Amino acid sequence: MNKKTIERVEDAIATYKQNPKKAIKALKKLVKEGQETGDVVLIGAAYRGIAYICIQTGDHDAVLSNALKAVALLKDTDEYRLLANAYNVLGYAYSDKESFQMALANYDKAYRILQKHRIYDNNRLYVLNNIAYSYTLMGDIESAIRFLEESLAFAHEKFPDNVSDLLMISVNLAEKYVRLEEYETAREILQSAAKWAEAADFRPLACDYHLRCAIVEYKTGNRAEGDRYTDRALAVIDDTMDAYPLYEDIREVSHILIENGDRERVKRIFDLMTGYAERNADTMEQLCACRMMADYYRSIGDAEHAMDVYERLDVLYDKRLSELKAVQLNVHRKIQEADMEIGKLNREIRESEAIASREPLTGLLNRTALLRVSSEFIEIAAKKKERVGAVFLDIDFFKEYNDTYGHTKGDEIIREIARVCRKEDRANIRFARYGGDEFFGIAHGLKDGELAEIAKRIAARIRNADIPHEKNPNGHRVSLSVGMANVPVTERTNTIIDIANYADKAVYHAKNTGKSAIYMLDHSRGGAEESNAAFIRIDF
Repeated sequence: MNKKTIERVEDAIATYKQNPKKAIKALKKLVKEGQETGDVVLIGAAYRGIAYICIQTGDHDAVLSNALKAVALLKDTDEYRLLANAYNVLGYAYSDKESFQMALANYDKAYRILQKHRIYDNNRLYVLNNIAYSYTLMGDIESAIRFLEESLAFAHEKFPDNVSDLLMISVNLAEKYVRLEEYETAREILQSAAKWAEAADFRPLACDYHLRCAIVEYKTGNRAEGDRYTDRALAVIDDTMDAYPLYEDIREVSHILIENGDRERVKRIFDLMTGYAERNADTMEQLCACRMMADYYRSIGDAEHAMDVYERLDVLYDKRLSELKAVQLNVHRKIQEADMEIGKLNREIRESEAIASREPLTGLLNRTALLRVSSEFIEIAAKKKERVGAVFLDIDFFKEYNDTYGHTKGDEIIREIARVCRKEDRANIRFARYGGDEFFGIAHGLKDGELAEIAKRIAARIRNADIPHEKNPNGHRVSLSVGMANVPVTERTNTIIDIANYADKAVYHAKNTGKSAIYMLDHSRGGAEESNAAFIRIDF
């Protein structure tokens, strides 16, 4: 069922791949459907899908709020692959808001889920890379290397044809070794990735590869090789390409070129970053470009222009500090808003589940809800080595009652018995209308005597209600025949069908011995798994 649910979400995303607005609208419809049906997985999957689309559209606040909802709804389900992906998207949302510790915490949760449930897909690849990125931002290069090496080995094994990912991981891993000044190791990694750099069709990634190669060669004294790689990088990059992800490498190459007195190449980088600054209004991107421009003016001795750029940098730094404060306050507000909406969603889901799981005439569980609850009870009983109890209740001579008093009166009797059963509903015993004039209770963790007391109270209350029934020879009033079983979970008693069958034998015995009686199947004498079951009469 959940597989089809998730496929519906993925189909909606794929159908409107080129139209994010329509995709989000379709996913919101699925959220509404999930609220009406109580389908938590559908709601969580749809919110995860909306968050994913908002990454592409650049709606950063929406990424955070929808990812928060997705995680909150999915964490109590068994959709571990989807939950890990939701945690990964939430980590991205926090990283985008520069809450790097929160980002790492969510990436780590995703990784633990993937490990625990042995999930080996591209989710694992992205999570490993995101963890490494977070460690890098926080200055833990050794941890970043550990996760990148695991990521590269995993990509080699599972995705050998995924050129872009293999190149990206290799480039990032080499950069970490450069930070540790282990240049030979970095060179070996980059040389092994050369074939992927030639095949990659993503220009920024190919450019970054050449920049990293240039840095390694410059750092090891191979200026000619460094110049060659720099030229290859500059041939790939232009002022229409997003240079922000490449900024640190571009700046480092620029510093080396300044030290080398290579004004021609520095000027080419300066022109590139000048165009970039004119094209991008984002504060961080402006900071990157201005720092590069300041370096250039200082290198050529143009103090006047350098001072102008430094003044712009001061303004930009102040602006950036204000933005960071606003971002963190906004994160706090979005978390609060998401918590409120999640609480509302949970209430609506519970109400929808309650409505969908109740039989209209009686308010008791319907057959579908009974199957779900029974499975949960049996699973709990198996883990705790408890018994599972079953209680069958059958109205004596109910057909005759309807024939005598009419179906409207018959419905009143059904409702009265349901009211008495509801009084006995607990966390470990639930009642359902099984069909027609039959009622069924499922329990776990009760002793035989405790289960018998519940059956006695129900039967006694109906008897004491003294509802006339002239066709019932047992006192000419409405009465019940009750059958019970309270059995341990074994290979032969591990489904609701098995356990209900034993209670059914007991109620059948009660009806065959005169009705208006309670019998319990005596499992202690081996009868629970034998055709010649022994029964104990319970007086009430």
